[in-house]
Amino acid sequence: MDREDYDSRVHAMISAGPYEEYKFKNGKTKDPLNKMIEEVNHTRQTVAHLMGDEKLERKFHVPNPTVASLYCLPKIHKDPIGMRPISSNIRTPTEKLAAWLVNEMKKYPVRHGKSVKNSIDLVKRLEGFKLRRGEILVSFDVAALFPSVPVTEALHSLRRHLERSRAPPNHIEAYLSVAQVCMNQNFFTFRGKFFKQTFGLSMGSKLSPLLADLFMSDFEDEAQKKKLFPRIWWRYVDDVFAPVKERYLEQTLAMLNSQHNTINFTVEREVEGSLPFLDLLITRKEDDTLKFGIYRKPTSTDRYITSDSNHFGAQKQAAFHSMAHRLYNIPMERDEFEEEKSRVVKLAGK
Repeated sequence: MDREDYDSRVHAMISAGPYEEYKFKNGKTKDPLNKMIEEVNHTRQTVAHLMGDEKLERKFHVPNPTVASLYCLPKIHKDPIGMRPISSNIRTPTEKLAAWLVNEMKKYPVRHGKSVKNSIDLVKRLEGFKLRRGEILVSFDVAALFPSVPVTEALHSLRRHLERSRAPPNHIEAYLSVAQVCMNQNFFTFRGKFFKQTFGLSMGSKLSPLLADLFMSDFEDEAQKKKLFPRIWWRYVDDVFAPVKERYLEQTLAMLNSQHNTINFTVEREVEGSLPFLDLLITRKEDDTLKFGIYRKPTSTDRYITSDSNHFGAQKQAAFHSMAHRLYNIPMERDEFEEEKSRVVKLAGK
């Protein structure tokens, strides 16, 4: 994909999505940075006061801030090729506020809903699982999750979560003030023009995964009251693993898509008894229990940072540490374990 093709696809995505150019009445593009700084300065003061720590105001200061810049990752495994938008929030006025709130929320972990941390966590939760008669393995996927989550409702989910967690009232107001300004400053620049995301959570904010998880956890709490909600439902961000009665699959999908007017699920069924999910290949055995293997997309090139690159040693080793950790924590059959082990060793030797 050359620059011209890339730019064409990004502009098409902006035109079709919940984005609009930020400009003056005369049509010239408008830089929102000064307005953003002013809003953040007010929030810094408010939060420092509510938290009873005046040092926070200085801690939240970002020197020489800038507007987020947009870049897109081509989804080459899709046909046609799609674009995944990311607005880099490095050095934006809200960068330190968002990082602070994410850290603060570790005090109040999300305990409701049905999310998993990673594929290893999923495998542990499926220990002892057995398919019932007529059930098939499926994965539900929320189409464009972050841009589909209403900011107002996500903030309501955050407030409810903090109240359930019995956070101090002044802290709740401080947290909500930070979340509000971070989510409202959905500005980005691309090729010299400024744009604003008009709906949903920003794809680049550190807060978006947290708010999306809280929103989806509330969504799941309501959906599981419905008769057709799957008996097993484990979600990683926007991907859901579930067993569903095959004859009720379309009705189940319709039920899920009727729960909220901006949340739309697609579904992928097992093929020949196997279902790729995250980095796993989940396969039903003859006794209807499950076995697990490692899954790589057809577009995978097995290319990693080479040993002769100028990256730090820890960066070069990170991918292989991850693969080794996965190898010894995903329960695989012996021949598949040895095959994956040989592959990792071979890749590490390149």
